[in-house]
Amino acid sequence: MQHGLSVARHIDAKGSDAILFSRITLMSDDGVDRDQLIKELLAESFALRTKSEHLSQYVETKIAELVKTKRELDSIKNNDEIGQLRAGIETANQQRNELQAKLDALVGEHEHLEEVHVQMTSQRDRLRERMAQVDASPEYRLAKRLKRIFGAIFKDDTTK
Repeated sequence: MQHGLSVARHIDAKGSDAILFSRITLMSDDGVDRDQLIKELLAESFALRTKSEHLSQYVETKIAELVKTKRELDSIKNNDEIGQLRAGIETANQQRNELQAKLDALVGEHEHLEEVHVQMTSQRDRLRERMAQVDASPEYRLAKRLKRIFGAIFKDDTTK
């Protein structure tokens, strides 16, 4: 009696590639061995048929899931609600761009006003300094005294 080993490739229901080893007894002159060989071949055939059915069911399930997902995707694409949401997003983007432009203009105006404020503040400070110098000068004090004196004299003339 001779023994042999056959190798078959099979993809199981999970999609992984498995190698099936089956030990098959080769034919000999004995009738019992022949019956045993037929039984082993039938068992191997049944096992392969079962695995093929499992694979077929797995593939059909995955195809059904794919078709269902594609239909859902198509319904989402054709949905009016999505169109309304897209239009709302576009409107919001347009408003945001307009507000950003206004904000940029206001920031530019604010920076300009800050510059003007700094200039006017420095001019005010220079004028205060100049006025303090003028008030402290002897000529201004003299002019102030003369004004008081002549003012009093002229008032007295107008009352007469």
